[in-house]
Amino acid sequence: MSGRRWPLALVAGVSIVGACGSLHAERPAVIARPTAAARAELMRVVTLALDGAPVTLADDALTRDSVLLVERRTPAGPQGRAATGRTLDEPARLRLVLEGTRCELVREADGRRFPLRDVTCVALGVSK
Repeated sequence: MSGRRWPLALVAGVSIVGACGSLHAERPAVIARPTAAARAELMRVVTLALDGAPVTLADDALTRDSVLLVERRTPAGPQGRAATGRTLDEPARLRLVLEGTRCELVREADGRRFPLRDVTCVALGVSK
């Protein structure tokens, strides 16, 4: 008889763990206070997420929307100016999320997460 109870207990335990995990689901977020320090940290983390590629970000990046699209720069031609033609690579897509109280940037290509330190984020749609 006890052999029959074990599988039911296991299923119940898994259900409880799953329910607890969903209480702290990530939420889309925006930067609440885009200070110079917050922008510098965002630049550091975006550069890290793009494997060291240099980036240029607007001062209001991730302050109104939780998604950041970063396009590749057009490579330089032989005279040092941007080469003509198009870059056909898809832009990198990064999402800002709130995981509990932690602000994280998620690289959508592989789900890798990059925590932002000393940056105040709020869930998207919440008053700043």
